[in-house]
Amino acid sequence: MHGLLRLVACLALTACADRTPPEDDSDSDGSTAPPVGTTAAPDDPTGDDSASGDTASGDSTAGDTGGGVPGVHAGACKPVEGNTCPMGHTCCSDDPATIQGLLPNYFDPGTIDDEIGTPLFSADNNDFSDWGFCIETGGFPSPLSNGCPVPCDPRWTLEQRVDICGGSQCCPFTAVDPGKDCILDPDTGRWRTVNGGDILLKRTEWGDAHATNQDPQLESCKLLAGGDQNALTDCVRQLGVADRRGYCFSGECPCVEDLCDQKNPDWVPRCP
Repeated sequence: MHGLLRLVACLALTACADRTPPEDDSDSDGSTAPPVGTTAAPDDPTGDDSASGDTASGDSTAGDTGGGVPGVHAGACKPVEGNTCPMGHTCCSDDPATIQGLLPNYFDPGTIDDEIGTPLFSADNNDFSDWGFCIETGGFPSPLSNGCPVPCDPRWTLEQRVDICGGSQCCPFTAVDPGKDCILDPDTGRWRTVNGGDILLKRTEWGDAHATNQDPQLESCKLLAGGDQNALTDCVRQLGVADRRGYCFSGECPCVEDLCDQKNPDWVPRCP
């Protein structure tokens, strides 16, 4: 069982109080930490108030690692199919993809500039996402109108993570499928995760060819674009698979191997 599957055995989503950015980014220009309490945190294993562990109703989601997680996390769901979660839970997207590849404007809604923009599959566009988890909202502050935890991209730079997650980590909750979510890049000759740029370059037909891809039939991108071809192209370019989705999370994320990089002959393990 690889690192991502081990992740859900010990973590669940709760409120977070520690929002102090890492010391090496405390003086970064424009890196303002979000308000206190907008991230997820591990459950206290000694606590007496853990949830029953009910899972979301409906079909299971390929690649999810959320079933049976203790605490306020009640399994995987698809926001695009409506809120099929247990009572008191919201189907929260974990995809922070944003127009033009910008950072999401979670803390300044409506603002679009050269740094932040409109999230495509989270916040007010949560219901356009094919990927998410049932979260018991209301027990922690959130900058999002639906009360969900803050989505983030585990592959963001440290500075980008500080801008969105403050002093918290960005942890993935869905495992990449190394048999379906990897592509051999013809330019570099290296294996990596597939992304929306590969659709535009006709390296993949997307759809059912992959296991954890966002908006597999491009239906949400078409709706979001509203007939604007440039907007559609941009939306498609921002699509990705599980390694680009997660939640801001207090504490440390367990080490997770890059399952596509493992296919490269010079792969070096990142986890002990």
